[in-house]
Amino acid sequence: MKKISTLLLLFIFQFSFSQENRIQQLKNNIEAISADAPGLTEKVNINIKEASLSSFLLAVSEVHKVNISVAPELGQINIVNNFTDVTVGDLLVFLCKEHSLSIDFTGNILSVKSYEKPMKMPVEKLIDVTYDASDNLLSLDLKEDKLYDVFKKIMDVSGKNLVFAPGLEKQMLTIYIKNMPFDAALNKLAYANNLSTSKSRDNFYVFDQLEGIYSPENNADKSITNVRQFKPLRSRKSNFFFTVVDADKKILNVDFENTPISSIIYDIGHDLDIDMFISSPLESIGNATVKAKNISFDALLNKLFETKMEGALLSNNSSPAQFNSSTNYSVASTGDTYTYMKNDEIYYFGTKNQLVVRNIKSIPLMHRSIELLSDPLKEGRSAGRLNNNNSYSNYNTNLSEPKNGSNNQFQSNSSVASSTTSESILSIIPDEIKKDLDIKIDKELNGFLVNGPAANIARFESFIKFIDKAVPVILIEVMLLEVNKSAIVETGISAGIGNKPVTTSGAVFPSVDINLGAQTINKIINGFGGFGSLNVGSVVPNFYLSLKAMESNGNLKIRSSPRLSTLNGHKAYLSIGETTYYVVTNQNFYGSQIPQASEVKNYQPIDAELSLTIMPLVSGDGQITMDIKVIQSSFNGQKVDANAPPGINSREFTSIIRVKDQDIIVLGGLEESVKDDSGSGVPILARIPVIKWLFSSRRREDSKKKLTVLIKPTVIY
Repeated sequence: MKKISTLLLLFIFQFSFSQENRIQQLKNNIEAISADAPGLTEKVNINIKEASLSSFLLAVSEVHKVNISVAPELGQINIVNNFTDVTVGDLLVFLCKEHSLSIDFTGNILSVKSYEKPMKMPVEKLIDVTYDASDNLLSLDLKEDKLYDVFKKIMDVSGKNLVFAPGLEKQMLTIYIKNMPFDAALNKLAYANNLSTSKSRDNFYVFDQLEGIYSPENNADKSITNVRQFKPLRSRKSNFFFTVVDADKKILNVDFENTPISSIIYDIGHDLDIDMFISSPLESIGNATVKAKNISFDALLNKLFETKMEGALLSNNSSPAQFNSSTNYSVASTGDTYTYMKNDEIYYFGTKNQLVVRNIKSIPLMHRSIELLSDPLKEGRSAGRLNNNNSYSNYNTNLSEPKNGSNNQFQSNSSVASSTTSESILSIIPDEIKKDLDIKIDKELNGFLVNGPAANIARFESFIKFIDKAVPVILIEVMLLEVNKSAIVETGISAGIGNKPVTTSGAVFPSVDINLGAQTINKIINGFGGFGSLNVGSVVPNFYLSLKAMESNGNLKIRSSPRLSTLNGHKAYLSIGETTYYVVTNQNFYGSQIPQASEVKNYQPIDAELSLTIMPLVSGDGQITMDIKVIQSSFNGQKVDANAPPGINSREFTSIIRVKDQDIIVLGGLEESVKDDSGSGVPILARIPVIKWLFSSRRREDSKKKLTVLIKPTVIY
């Protein structure tokens, strides 16, 4: 405020000073010609009421013989004055001062006319622009400064090139910016003065009138408006910044806030020199806010149109997509939703129901089946349990024995696990991915035939490529290790009297197990010739003597290694077994007077098997979760009755485990250890060392049985 007051005082002082100089100069000139025009020194006494200035001057000129020329415009000035004893020269000076008149002197001729201020030479206004090259900071202090002068100053101090559209060179700019980054300062300069700015690929800052409000100057060439390309109106609340990182790959850094999508497409498309075909105006799409780095132009378009599509779908009251069948899918369409299609580097923009942006494409699956395969069929072995659906029957009447022949029939009705109908992989794809698409399944080519908007097809194809990965195959090795170790020692002598005479028999080598009869024993006694004076005599005929000295060792190893492969997430079944049959006989009697018997023999099967059922699941870190069931059964050769089913030894393991690829783990096992040390003999003598072997019978047994089930999975891609 103090500065403004000082400037105002200086202006008033300068004006007053210049006015005094002019009047003094007139007075000096009049005094200089007074000798040639003595009338200028004569006295004037006059009283005037509402007379024109020109008439008054002419009257003075006539009375005092002064050559005065009066300009015509002075006739418009009326004066009311009373002069007494005033010289003509002072009168003229007063009138010039009072009515801003001037006098041109030509000899003794005075030409009186209105005073015209001399033309001042225009003083060039300084444009306040400063630039800090080290930090790339720009400061601006502009007030009604011409755009041309401002841009010239900015280019001079920064060394950077600015270009403006024709007709903008005289536009006045006003803004105040202090130490802002160069690009941000230029953007705010454009924003504050209804301009738009963009940076070209050759590093020029291009300024244009804000879209939709351009009007050329009155003296400008009106034909410019016919050749200029207008862009859509951009919201004044938007921030619109983007940088082309790689023009060939169409990589961008973008920062949009509340920016019309049409502006994004036009501006970026112009900078990337993209060929576009627009079948519907883009101005009604709406606005978007995006901030991203190193994003491709195609990805940016996908996100923009996905956002607007979601907004349109939310406002649409149509019912959700319904699929007619497993191979024919169609989705309710929002016909006026905008989308785009890219074909041969040309971008087509329009609504979804316009053929220009629709497409038909075949999308094959490269690594997996188009059908979600069901688990394989499983034949139902009984694993030691009776299967009453199978029978081998003979039927005969009149109590006759069964005969082989045409009457024998084999009926096999194996229980088979029913398999569910396989379904398409399309059933696991989210409905959002399938919207507005008509999808057919081509099983022969293992692919899809898709019809619909190109953008939706591209999204569907991208999702298919994302899930089209090789399904791992898991090879399962199940190792069943069975080890039996045994050591048995049997020694002793036993004697007694049996119910009947015993015949000498037995083995001598490699183990001793002999039963001596009475006759053999008497021969041995008689062969001794007695024991001196002791006569033993003969044993009775039923007397026997048993000698046993036997040692046996056993080491049995059984290894079974079934292998089974299956796809990830699918069950696999392996069965290796043996089936035998037993007889079930049914007798029925018919008639009351003369009963007749009917006999039916059914041969029922019974199984012993080694079966393996697995379902593996491979996780993302390579670990394998498996649901495993192992059954091992075998016939033991024992029966509770001659017609009873054979005996079965069965082992069953069921577990859910997790293991790393190619690791071996123990699924389960059974260890049995038996120790037996028993004997019988003559009291006291059976406990005396050495002698006890002659007066006792002893048995020592040490056995160990071990069964282990090992699992080793291997993932194969």
